[in-house]
Amino acid sequence: MAVARMLEQNREGLRDLTKLFRSRNPSHIVTCARGSSDNAASYFKYLSEILLGLPCCSIGASVVSIYGAKMNFRDTMLISISQSGKSPDIIAFQAEAKRAGIPTIVITNDVNSPLAKDADICLPLYAGPELSVAATKTFITSASLLAAVVNAFDNDVQLSAALDRLPADLTEALKVDWDDIETIAVNSYDPKSYLQTEFLQLVEKAKKIYGTKKKKRKAAKKKKTAKKK
Repeated sequence: MAVARMLEQNREGLRDLTKLFRSRNPSHIVTCARGSSDNAASYFKYLSEILLGLPCCSIGASVVSIYGAKMNFRDTMLISISQSGKSPDIIAFQAEAKRAGIPTIVITNDVNSPLAKDADICLPLYAGPELSVAATKTFITSASLLAAVVNAFDNDVQLSAALDRLPADLTEALKVDWDDIETIAVNSYDPKSYLQTEFLQLVEKAKKIYGTKKKKRKAAKKKKTAKKK
């Protein structure tokens, strides 16, 4: 499984990141990403701020690539997230971060990309070719790896245990029928958990999409059967 492979292959890189983090002791973290990768960065932001009390902000790469801004970086680290590692604007932003003298960490699916080669630390996704338009595989591995990054910054017992069982949990999740999702979500719901509240909202959206597609498939099948008759 992609996540199990990714976590195993990045053990050494995460240890290097722990050393770098402790030596620099940043006051905040900066991320740079686009699309689904930026959504993974938002997940990282909440983990970092909730578990570590470490502020995290996502900066649009275009402030450098298009507007030519000179960033006044101090007491921070940059984490760039890019499936291809070839986005010109994110490459330009990382170059600006290096000019400013801050450590650069890259999460990418291509270890031979320009972004990966120019980073201080590269943490590969090991997800294989991404064939899905929604980038499902690289998004899940990115979010999982970012959780491991938070754990590398300051080992959390609960997060560490969750990461250890994550591959098995994802394998079980693949077996779940969408019709059962609402029951599972409601039964495990904690009103104090912001992440679970958002999850329930996403479940409702997913159910509507899934329900619509299911109806269309049934209608198409019925139409096909009618034509045969």
